[in-house]
Amino acid sequence: MTWIVALCLMSSPDLANSNPNAESHQGHHAAAHSHGLEAPIGVMGGHTHPAGTWMVSYRYMNMQMQGSRIDTDRIEDEAVVDPNEFGFRLTPTEMPMQMHMFGLMHAPSNRVTFMAMVNVISNSMDHLTRAGGTFTTQASGLGDTKVQALVVLTHSNTCQIHLNAGLSLPTGSITESDVTPMSAPDEAQLPYPMQLGSGTFDPEIGLTYLGQSDHWGWGAQGKATFRLGKNDNDYSIGNRGLFTAWGARGFGKNLSLSVRALGSAWGNIGGSDSAYNTAVMMQMVPTVFADLRGGERIDVGLGGDFTVHEGALNSLRIAIEALLPVYQRLDGPQLETDSSIIVGVQYAF
Repeated sequence: MTWIVALCLMSSPDLANSNPNAESHQGHHAAAHSHGLEAPIGVMGGHTHPAGTWMVSYRYMNMQMQGSRIDTDRIEDEAVVDPNEFGFRLTPTEMPMQMHMFGLMHAPSNRVTFMAMVNVISNSMDHLTRAGGTFTTQASGLGDTKVQALVVLTHSNTCQIHLNAGLSLPTGSITESDVTPMSAPDEAQLPYPMQLGSGTFDPEIGLTYLGQSDHWGWGAQGKATFRLGKNDNDYSIGNRGLFTAWGARGFGKNLSLSVRALGSAWGNIGGSDSAYNTAVMMQMVPTVFADLRGGERIDVGLGGDFTVHEGALNSLRIAIEALLPVYQRLDGPQLETDSSIIVGVQYAF
């Protein structure tokens, strides 16, 4: 993103002598919450706040995964359990995931905004057995908690660049279990995709660029998440990187529409959970294989944003974004993603 930094600096020749802490509260607030600088609701850490302000937020995400893929090729569920092909005894066929995200942001100064997010996750996974039977497992509860500092590096009336530096705290369970046909009446530990957290402290570092001109706005963000060591079950989920870019157009005072591209890549699991390292489990289902979890995906998204700018509900924002994959490469058999929808409400004060 070096060229983006240079572009922002060129658009504000006196920026090197400016002091973000000396900007007016009103000016910074207008810049940070105009149509141009407000990122789509699916972008996390996409904006900062003026000194002394707070924001509470709620996001709901629904992700649908159905069907398996190896590399870029779709494969039939029946092929995964066929003893003459992949030979697993059962395979996941569908996995709806729901996430409720509760956020709090506070800016002690115009340069620094702190953010915390608590996640509540609900996972459900449908399976097909070699004999043609079906069953479903479920797991729900608190996910990992994220804390982050957003540090403004450059800022002008037309652009802003800020650093995203954070840490994911291992508050989500890595020992979720449920009853399966093989374990009944007892519960069995569920495979990696059904666990609610990473079990490790995960640093996140990124850079966000925001730009605007009249009723147009645009931005870009790059982030990387790293895992520190292994968790209590002797594994670590793969590192993750993403890059996203978007453009938005304001219509009137309150409404804007956005289009976004998102590329993401994640690694395989390092180590393995001993609960899965048995001869029976390694023939059972692909979701217990640590080296079948990595992949890459490119999504395109469309978003809508309605923000109130006056009255008792001033600074209330309601937004939605839908994402569809246009490219997926998966180490598999692994469930592919079909769609994601994010709906959010934010209120700044």
